[in-house]
Amino acid sequence: MPSSIRSTLGENTVAVRMPLNTTTSASLLTRSQRSLAMGVSSGMRRAGAPTPLFFERGEGPYYFDVDGNRFLDYTLAWGPLILGNGHPAVVTAVTKQLSKAFAFGAQHRGEIELSELMTGLLPGVERVIFSNTGSEAVQSALRLARAFTGRSLFVKFEGHYHGWFNNVLVSYRPHADDAISPLPTCGGQPPHEFADTLVVPWNDIGALERAFDEHPQQIAAVLTEPILANSGSCMPDPGYLKSVLDLCRRHGAVSIFDEVITGFRLAIGGAREFFGLQPDLSVYAKAMAAGFCLSAVGGRSDIFRVLDDGRTIHAGTYNGNPINLAAGIATIRTLSAPGMFDRMHAHGMAIRGRIESAAAQHGIEMATAGSGTVFSVHFGLSAPPRDYRDTLLASADISSKFRLALLQRGLLVLPDARWYIGAVHGDAELTMALEAIDGAMQDLASIDSLQQTTREGSR
Repeated sequence: MPSSIRSTLGENTVAVRMPLNTTTSASLLTRSQRSLAMGVSSGMRRAGAPTPLFFERGEGPYYFDVDGNRFLDYTLAWGPLILGNGHPAVVTAVTKQLSKAFAFGAQHRGEIELSELMTGLLPGVERVIFSNTGSEAVQSALRLARAFTGRSLFVKFEGHYHGWFNNVLVSYRPHADDAISPLPTCGGQPPHEFADTLVVPWNDIGALERAFDEHPQQIAAVLTEPILANSGSCMPDPGYLKSVLDLCRRHGAVSIFDEVITGFRLAIGGAREFFGLQPDLSVYAKAMAAGFCLSAVGGRSDIFRVLDDGRTIHAGTYNGNPINLAAGIATIRTLSAPGMFDRMHAHGMAIRGRIESAAAQHGIEMATAGSGTVFSVHFGLSAPPRDYRDTLLASADISSKFRLALLQRGLLVLPDARWYIGAVHGDAELTMALEAIDGAMQDLASIDSLQQTTREGSR
């Protein structure tokens, strides 16, 4: 097993924690910081413990780092690697396209093939446009909505993440004592760049109704993650998403599902299929191209007429890149196999169940939230959180200890306690994951017991 050994205690095989060698990763971070700002290419990657790891290669559901450690990967590169690294269908498709051309800056058959594939699989999606990242696609969706409605304001929800652009990186990580209002998330966000952004709490339909009442005929769109995957994997209350869509229709606003995470992950039809709903627009990225840079906006055909008649534009040199589209076509066709999503959800629910039962066995309070294919673990909560404010009550310290205990047993999860399940995870990986969870939870119980003994001894 990665970074660990196994020992047999009676009839039970358990993963035993071993010291984790990260010497080379630490050295490379020091070197990297001399020339690369932060030493990493995304600020969200700095939270690795005991140090941000540097990797050499990936193989299926495994990562291999520069110190020779092998990890069972449940990060999936923050979501995109739903088929893991090196899937034969993707390798074949990309290699074939590489032999033809790297880029055209012009039209090719792949654009037609992928757009027809998407409109055939995604409920209510009649037309699509392509770009490269989720952040870009969100901006495209907002531009379409504004051009279509002739309005400027849009609503986002507290704690929801829609990319790093200043108009949407708003109230993403506010403090518990902050007001629920448009707040910058970091430096370099001048207020005028999010002056048209309205922020309301999620899972509170009354708050959204008040926003419409206070800004009549001014709101162009309502933008939401259908599952709040970026802040604790909070699920929508029953009927909540439908009420959001109904309010948008009543007030002439465009409803937008940000499916950068949920698209091609909850089901082949994404959140539209999973929840049985059809927003006006949806944004896709991550899982749709198995690690290659591809995003899209899809939805009602009449909204896209603003591009046909010149009311607005959609442009970009790399849009529709043939290599990325080849990866997207291969990925979506692979995910379309019968039973694929049932297996992924079953795998994730088995992991969630084991985390919950192991915690209960050791008297550790915690809850999981989300679906089978993307979920989060919340220590210190007795029930799944409903919104961002609920997630602030969870213990980040215990979560960090749990993540490190898993890492020492060769299992890699994200620093924010989010787990991604993919088609690449099979029965062998599930067995390894369950063993690592049992051992990591035992570690938490031992740490708590030791701390309690120390506290009592100091009295």
